[in-house]
Amino acid sequence: MNFRTVFAVVTVVAFGLCLRLLFGSTSALTSDIAAFYSADSVSMALLTTGPVIILGVCAAVAGYLLRRARVTHVLVGCLIVIAFGTAVRAVPSWPVLVAGTLVAAAGIAVANVLGPVLVRVIVREWSLQERPDGREWSLQERPDWQESPAVSARRLGLLTGVLTAVISASAGVASGFSVPLTESLDGAWRWALGLWAVPVVIAVLCMALLSRMFARAGSSPAMSGAVGSHGGSGVLRSPVAWAVTAFMGVQSLMAYSLIAWLPTIYQDRGVDPAASGLLLTALSVSSVVTALTVPNVATRLPRQSVLAVAVVLPTVVGLLGVLSSADSWALLWAVLLGLGQGGQLSLAMTLMNLRAATARDAASLSSMAQTVGYVLAACGPLVCGAVHSATQRWEPSVLFLLVMTVPMAVAGAVAGRRAFYGVDVRRKACVRGS
Repeated sequence: MNFRTVFAVVTVVAFGLCLRLLFGSTSALTSDIAAFYSADSVSMALLTTGPVIILGVCAAVAGYLLRRARVTHVLVGCLIVIAFGTAVRAVPSWPVLVAGTLVAAAGIAVANVLGPVLVRVIVREWSLQERPDGREWSLQERPDWQESPAVSARRLGLLTGVLTAVISASAGVASGFSVPLTESLDGAWRWALGLWAVPVVIAVLCMALLSRMFARAGSSPAMSGAVGSHGGSGVLRSPVAWAVTAFMGVQSLMAYSLIAWLPTIYQDRGVDPAASGLLLTALSVSSVVTALTVPNVATRLPRQSVLAVAVVLPTVVGLLGVLSSADSWALLWAVLLGLGQGGQLSLAMTLMNLRAATARDAASLSSMAQTVGYVLAACGPLVCGAVHSATQRWEPSVLFLLVMTVPMAVAGAVAGRRAFYGVDVRRKACVRGS
C-alpha cells in the first residue's frame, strides 16, 4: 500500500469513530441530563429515540446529494454538521441540547448511507493505483473495478470490517469515557458532551485531505456524483433489497435499544453508573472482533445465509442472560451481545455491496436499507421505554428484543442468498461471494 491508500484507511477509521459517539455519550449521561432538566420519559425520548428517527428520515437525502457532489465532498459536509451539533450540546439549554443532538443525527444519517459507498470507492481507487509490475495505472489504462475479483473481494471485506469495527466500538468508547470525563471536569457533564466534537473535527480534516488527494490523482467516475444517479423505484421492487433492508433494520433496532437502555437496566438493578457504562464499552469492544472477521468470511462465501443466522446466535444467548437477572455474569452477557452486534452490522454493510451490481446500485440499496431500516430501528428504544414505563420492569422489554431476533435471522438468511440488485449485473464480473 502506498501513502494515499494508508491515509484512506486512516480516514475511514476517523470517519467511523464519529458515527456513534453522539449516542454513546448521551446514553451514559442520561440520568444526569434528566435530573438537571427535570425531564420526564417523553422528553428524554427526544434524546434517545428522536435521533434514530432522524437517521431514517434524513438517510433518503444521501442520493440527492450524491447527484450533485463527490462522495468525499458530501462526507466533509456531513462531518461538519455532526461536529457543530455535538459541540452545541455544551450550551446549558434544553432546547439547544435537543436541537444539537438532532442536527448531529441528521449529519450521521447521510454519512451512514455513504459508508459502504466510500468503502467501495476506496477499494476501487486502491486497485486502480496498481499494476502487476508495480507501476500506477494511467487514466487511459485503468480497468473496470471488478477485473481483479479475488483481490477486490478481500479488500472490500477488510475495509468494511475496519469501518464497522470502529463504528461498533465508538458508542462504547463514548459511553465508557463520558462519566470519567465528567468527573474530571468536576461534574460538568455538558462540557463532556460537547468535547466529543473534537474527534469529529479531526475526521473533517482527514476527509477533506483525502478528497483533495483523490482529486489530484484524477477522480474516477465512482468518486463523482454519478454514484448516486441510478436507483429510483427499481430498488423498491427488488426482493433482495427488501431482505437486506429488513436485516439492517432489525439489527439497528437491537443495537440502538441496547445503546439507549442497557446501562439504565443495570443502574436500576443497583449497579454503579460508571460500571454500567463500562458494560456498554465491553459490548462495543467485543463487537470489534466480529466486525473485523465477518466481512472477510462473507466475501469468501458463495452464499451468506448460514453466516447471517450464526451472527444472530450470540445476541440470543446474551439477551437470555440479561433476562435471567444473573448480574454477576453481566460482563459475559455484554460481550456476547457485542459479538452479535458487530457481526450483524458488518454483515449488513457488506451485503449492501455484495448484493449490488455497481457503486450506483450500492448507493441506492444503502439509502433504502438505512432509510427504512432506521425508521424501524427507532421503534426499538421507544417500545422498550414504553413497556418499562407501563410495567416498571425491564424483563418485558428484553423479551421483546429476544423475539425480534427471529425476523432478523430470517431476513439475513434471505439476504444471504445468491441474488442481486441492479440492472447492470454481470455474474462473470461480480466479486466472489457476491
